[in-house]
Amino acid sequence: MLITATEKPVMDIVERRSSERHVAVMLIAKFSCQNAQTVCRIRNISATGARIETNLDVQFGQSMTLELRSDLRMTGKIMWVKNGNAGIQFDTPIDVTRYLLRSESKIDRIKARAPRYDCFANIMIVTDSGCYSCTMPDIGLSGAGISDIPARAKLRPGHVVKIIADGISSHHASVAWVDGNKAGIKFRHPLKYTDLQEWLIDFANPQISYLSLDTGLSTKLPTH
Repeated sequence: MLITATEKPVMDIVERRSSERHVAVMLIAKFSCQNAQTVCRIRNISATGARIETNLDVQFGQSMTLELRSDLRMTGKIMWVKNGNAGIQFDTPIDVTRYLLRSESKIDRIKARAPRYDCFANIMIVTDSGCYSCTMPDIGLSGAGISDIPARAKLRPGHVVKIIADGISSHHASVAWVDGNKAGIKFRHPLKYTDLQEWLIDFANPQISYLSLDTGLSTKLPTH
């Protein structure tokens, strides 16, 4: 179809409005900003930006990253902040449909996974053979990584274990993989959003400012 010079500006306006159209959603994502990380809710999203709910005390102009899955990441900047909400402008426009459907690339052979949050926690794993002290370097809503596993635990993929950690109720999980003294586990029942959000305050970002979930005021937590 031939487009005349007078038609092209109109089409540009239509395309721009299309890219600015926000879709109301309720997506859970990993939000990273200023060396801090937390779980957040994406309330609406467009090709060029999004509005999120976060308990991090963020400021205008700060760089950030949103991660829905290991292969679905968005970088951008904070454009406004109000009452625990933040407006984000992406560095590069995204394909909203792909992010909403969370479709995977047919080229990538590595299976994408849900976001994980860096932490450091001493935990106990309970197996049929006993109870063992380990460390947990990362956690997500659906699973976690475990390290410093004693050889005598003899974990194998498919084993069912019980995880005991301060601040989180005990969870049963299945072992997904084992590599030396490290393993990945999948929770039988995903963690609750608020439980993970509150737990990360204590174990992932102990020196970062957060907004109180009750008052909305900024609080800087002491170092453990």
